[in-house]
Amino acid sequence: MRGLLSPASETERIEATGGGAYPNLFDAHPPFQIDGNFGGTAAVAEMLLQSRVEVTAAGLGKAEIEVLPALPEAWRDGEVRGLRARGGFEVDVRWKEFVPEWVRVRSLPGGRAVVRVGDRTAELEMKKGEVVEMDGELGRR
Repeated sequence: MRGLLSPASETERIEATGGGAYPNLFDAHPPFQIDGNFGGTAAVAEMLLQSRVEVTAAGLGKAEIEVLPALPEAWRDGEVRGLRARGGFEVDVRWKEFVPEWVRVRSLPGGRAVVRVGDRTAELEMKKGEVVEMDGELGRR
């Protein structure tokens, strides 16, 4: 990630060992710029939220949503809003000292989900458009 986001001059010649990001945050590694532009943002999202959903013969089953699975050392405190999880869920989270202060889950279509932070879990059965707010221990707020 450091290499992907390190500054690159728009005038310098980017070699195979170069790269980084231009001032507009586009990836500076032709001809594979699209890999850095999309892959870099996808990597950041996966560091903050991972999800999977079980698909059965009857359709979608329960979504599993893991919050802050790979938080880097440099992101001790932070907040992110609007991350999309599989199964039609949207997640917001704020953390301090690497520990969530609160987690907000919104179900766009309605459905079931298990939210996981470390070894703690919360099972949710949500209606369409419902929002559930939890503290860092995944208890309802």
